[in-house]
Amino acid sequence: MRLDRGLAIAGLQRLWVGTRLDDLLAELAPEQAQRGTLQWLWSGCLRQHGSLRRLTALLLRKALRPEDGDLEALLHLALEELRAGQRPDFAVVNDWVEACAILHKEWARGLVNAVLRRYLRERESLEAQVQGARWNHPDWLVRRLQQVYPERWSDILVANLEEAPLWLRVNPQAVAPEVYAERLSEAGLPARSFAELPQALRLDAAVPVRALPGWDEGWVSIQDGAAQCAAQILAPRPGERVLDACAAPGGKTTHLLSLGVTELMALDRSSRRLDRLRQELQRLRLPPPLLQVADAAELDTWWDGTPFDAILLDAPCTATGVIRRHPDILLRRRETDLEAVCGEQQRLLDTLWPVLKPGGRLLYCTCSVLPEENQEQVAGFLDRHSDARVLEHPLCGQRLPGEDGMDGFFYALLGKTLAPACVSRETDETARPDVTVEDFA
Repeated sequence: MRLDRGLAIAGLQRLWVGTRLDDLLAELAPEQAQRGTLQWLWSGCLRQHGSLRRLTALLLRKALRPEDGDLEALLHLALEELRAGQRPDFAVVNDWVEACAILHKEWARGLVNAVLRRYLRERESLEAQVQGARWNHPDWLVRRLQQVYPERWSDILVANLEEAPLWLRVNPQAVAPEVYAERLSEAGLPARSFAELPQALRLDAAVPVRALPGWDEGWVSIQDGAAQCAAQILAPRPGERVLDACAAPGGKTTHLLSLGVTELMALDRSSRRLDRLRQELQRLRLPPPLLQVADAAELDTWWDGTPFDAILLDAPCTATGVIRRHPDILLRRRETDLEAVCGEQQRLLDTLWPVLKPGGRLLYCTCSVLPEENQEQVAGFLDRHSDARVLEHPLCGQRLPGEDGMDGFFYALLGKTLAPACVSRETDETARPDVTVEDFA
């Protein structure tokens, strides 16, 4: 399918002003072939936004007018495609010069042609001037990572700009993971397995989902290895009543169901995102849980008074650990978002704690790498709740982007003491009385 360059240009402009990449793909690119090409191009332009802006400024003799934002988007897309080197240079240049007609800016053909051909002539020297991952991250995030990870901040920046491998989660209700690995191999898609994640398989290169054996039959889902840790840590037991407090888009919900959870309530504030979850449940042929459109922190709107044995709180966060999968975060996220997000996390933790049974467990997780949302959030929660303790688990703690090929994630498993009035932190053998930020490092 020939790329709709007008669509590519308009879409990139929308991404620049805050549209989510996932929403744009769902809205504008229903055809699978077109969707894949657009996702590749848009993602590349988002990951390299800072470098492309710098590169465009170096190539232009004078800045474009404000009303020529569409031309700037065209140049970003063209330069990103030239940098990728997947098609002959002459074809890339010719196609993007022709795209000026789509914008009704025939006068710009000579400009676009001159800019792209100059890039090809001076590529080496120009690229040397825009090298460095920090170009493509907001200054506030670079500063914060330098403070928190003085030895690893540059590695995190590099990992954020890499394309993520394709992680699969096998549905054990449909096929055994080892059998599915054989099917992948037969299809020419060898995958790596992981002992600590029994349903996980990793492909080093992405493929269209319909190229995966048994996709339409519900044999497999797409879910990063770090996200698959949630169900393994929570480890629901037969007959337990489980709450997924912030369920959509539903990867962790369907994982819990695939492990045999029979009494599951899943909440989310977005009816549209819950509709997507319903569609995924149908594809996977899993029994639907009790789905409710609700804010988990507003108990009166959804809770029937029956406490839960286990709660999964995949809390709203800055998503600074999943930039490689959602590069629009680089443009959408602001430093001022952090305070509001932390407040929402605290509200959810404090409100959900009373609906957990004594002896139950709550798994708090985020896809962030910032301690304000993770270690510090949990330490503050423990200070406010004397009946809470941290439960040890080998998969808990902070994972940084790229470690074991996974996204950046944080997990803390919190247990509720059976008799808070009688069991103090000093006498409870499983408690950790003096929890600090370093305990989660």
